Amino acid sequence: MGKNKKPKTIGQLLIDLTPLLDVIFIVLIVVLVGRDSYNAEADKKYADAEQYVSEADAKLAEMEAKTATYTEQMKAYGEISEYVNLITVYAGYNPANRKFRTIYVMINADAPKEINLNPSTEKNAWAECRSMIEEVIQNNENAHAVLSISTENSEQMLYRDEEAIYDMFKDLMSEYSNISMR
Repeated sequence: MGKNKKPKTIGQLLIDLTPLLDVIFIVLIVVLVGRDSYNAEADKKYADAEQYVSEADAKLAEMEAKTATYTEQMKAYGEISEYVNLITVYAGYNPANRKFRTIYVMINADAPKEINLNPSTEKNAWAECRSMIEEVIQNNENAHAVLSISTENSEQMLYRDEEAIYDMFKDLMSEYSNISMR
C-alpha cells in the first residue's frame, strides 16, 4: 500500500502563508504605531528639557549679573570704608536671665564682636565697647564714623543698655569731630 501512493504535487506541498503574512503585518503596524507614540513622547520630553535648560540659563545669567553687581558694590564699599566707618552697637539679653547680656559691636559690616555683660563686669564691658569704637575712630582719623544702634531685635534690648549706648555715643561725639549718630 505504501508503494502505490502517488507523490504529492507541488501545489499540495505549498503551505498557505496568508495567515502568517497577516500576523507579520499586524506586528509591523503595532511596532510602527508604538514607535510613533514613543517618538512623540520623546519629542515632548526633549522640548521640556530644552525649556528647563533655557530657564536654568536665564537664572544663571541673572545670578551672574547679581554677582557682578555685588562684586562692584563690595569694591565700592571697600573704597567707601576709607572715608566712612559704619559702627553698629546692640545689647541683647536672654529673656530667661536678664542679668547676663551681650554687647555686639559691628564695624563696617564685619562679623559682630561680642562682649559679655553681667552685673559684676558691667563697667568693664562698656569700657571695652567704647575702646573698640575709639580704636576704629583713631586708626581712621580721615574717615567719618557713623554710629548707630541696631533696631533688628529692639524688643530684646533693655532700656538701660540702650541708654548706655546713647550716652556713650554722645560722649564720643563730644570728643571727636568726625562722628555722627544715626
